[in-house]
Amino acid sequence: MNINKEQIDDLNVVVSVQIGNDDYGNKVNEILRDYRRKANMPGFRPGKVPEGLIRKMYGKAVLIDEINKLVSETLQNYIKEQELKLLGEPIPKISGDDLDWEIGNDFTFDFDMGLAPVIEVNLSKEDQFTKCKIVIDQTVIDSEVESYLSRYGKLVDADAVADFSERLTGDIVELDGDGQPLQDSLMFAEDSTLLLSLIKVEERKKPFENAKAGDEIVFNLSETFPNDWEITSILKKKEKSEVGDISDSLFRFTVKTIQKFVNAELDQELFDKVFGEGVVTSIEEFENRIRENISWDYEESCFSKFSGDVSDYFLEKINPSLPEEFLAKWLKTNNQELSEEIFEKEFPLFLKKMKQDLISNAIVKENDLKIEEKDIIDFAKTATRRQFNMYGLRNLPDETLTSHAMNLLKDEKSVRNIASQAIERKVIQTVSELADVTIQEMSLEKFNQMMNELNNKEDEEYAMEEAAEEVAEVGNIEDVEIVEEIAEITESEETDEVSVVEENEETESSQTEKK
Repeated sequence: MNINKEQIDDLNVVVSVQIGNDDYGNKVNEILRDYRRKANMPGFRPGKVPEGLIRKMYGKAVLIDEINKLVSETLQNYIKEQELKLLGEPIPKISGDDLDWEIGNDFTFDFDMGLAPVIEVNLSKEDQFTKCKIVIDQTVIDSEVESYLSRYGKLVDADAVADFSERLTGDIVELDGDGQPLQDSLMFAEDSTLLLSLIKVEERKKPFENAKAGDEIVFNLSETFPNDWEITSILKKKEKSEVGDISDSLFRFTVKTIQKFVNAELDQELFDKVFGEGVVTSIEEFENRIRENISWDYEESCFSKFSGDVSDYFLEKINPSLPEEFLAKWLKTNNQELSEEIFEKEFPLFLKKMKQDLISNAIVKENDLKIEEKDIIDFAKTATRRQFNMYGLRNLPDETLTSHAMNLLKDEKSVRNIASQAIERKVIQTVSELADVTIQEMSLEKFNQMMNELNNKEDEEYAMEEAAEEVAEVGNIEDVEIVEEIAEITESEETDEVSVVEENEETESSQTEKK
């Protein structure tokens, strides 16, 4: 067996693996003898099936399987020994279907390989960045306090409609031309609900002015509440099609109750509901805890912004070359369902993401960065907290966050994803320590304006992000299959009558699949 490397350029090589009968012949013959020993076929005693028939039946499949194993093992060992840092996986230059699969022949397999570029970052104070710090002023705190007062508010009974923020409950029915309930009409509902805040036209509010429990209000439903979802909800229907045309119809609503939403009081009861019993005991402490929460949120936002700036900076500064032709071929080979139009759109994004990952990997190696189990757990807790915050669930105890984080880490894919994000966080923290970073204070309003402008400029979706992350793990190669699907072997009548006894399950299952 021989293996040779042809250096095409700094980023592309061709590796040739030459395999002769001396490398595989004994193993193939051993497997076929074992097949013959176990074969049962009418007309032959056990173990006496002709060797030629066994070779005709299984020789090609066994040969291909053994060649695949040899080439894969040889290639992987060579890559490790030569310390080749690959992007993607080796691509066979010829199809296995083009080879003459006969026992005794010599075989040569050539593989195109793309190499990762050599990247040196060498972080120093010459690398300059600006990191934002959001100043949380009292206006932001007051807005958040108001949000809590509204969130924990409640409905209370009211005597009459006063400012059209009320909610009315009652019975509604369609009327005929004489102002009487329309006979056989399906347009009625008991205990229906009207939200007066939804009435936007001033003229349509007049029938409800100063309304009290027991009043009967006649109005045009479709003009007062013009949206389909409002009408179907009021009439308690599932679909607008159940209502039909009611544009000229009048309805009578008999008021049963009037309720008004009022904010919660800024008192100990609210403090306990928001932060837990006795945790906060004054307005000052309440506002300070709110400030801490908001600061945490926006520290994360500033960190994300800084992370993106760092990535873009080094991408422009270093801009490593990639074996683009090889990567394009590799992607198309592994994503054959991908249309040319989508590929042309996504490929530049794929290359950009790969360059960013390679630069990040270089910073990891240069600074000997590692992540421990604690780092992964801490990041999982941070991700969990961020997720809960999105749904308005703040101030969860540490044991709750830890419990949900540990459940998240039960999934292997989640662990890999979190570990990747955790090491990326260490990369950005290392840049913060070794580079020249200026802190820029700004208001929340200015920060949001800045982010909106950036979001309007950047409308990129990394549909190939997972693929980019996988190939960026340089030097990692899966088993190489020379022939993915073995061509169907012509079967004779005798072939149908031959079966192999499954005494060696592991060996037989492998060969049967190949057949």
